[in-house]
Amino acid sequence: MVDPSQALPRALRGVQGASITIARMPMLTAELIQRVEPDVVLAPLFSPDHDILDLARLLDRVGYAGPLRAYAPPLPNTAIVRAEVQQIWGDRDFEILEVPGPAGA
Repeated sequence: MVDPSQALPRALRGVQGASITIARMPMLTAELIQRVEPDVVLAPLFSPDHDILDLARLLDRVGYAGPLRAYAPPLPNTAIVRAEVQQIWGDRDFEILEVPGPAGA
């Protein structure tokens, strides 16, 4: 999980059988990715200092090519966001998890 700017949404809490590593954007290096070997990277769609596009660019630079998941409250048009991310992330696995209510609820 990268830069959780608020509490993890209720819909994503209590996941069992998973190990979670929390990292801030400045911590993301090729060495960290190699050491942790994440099955998936999860981050808020928008954070105070960056958004999922910034994260996708950084992950691409450090060599991460696995699944990327963004979480956000329901959006009016996820296709627009997906198209923007696809320009950076290409055909790699990207999904938006729409979670009900405010992200901290």
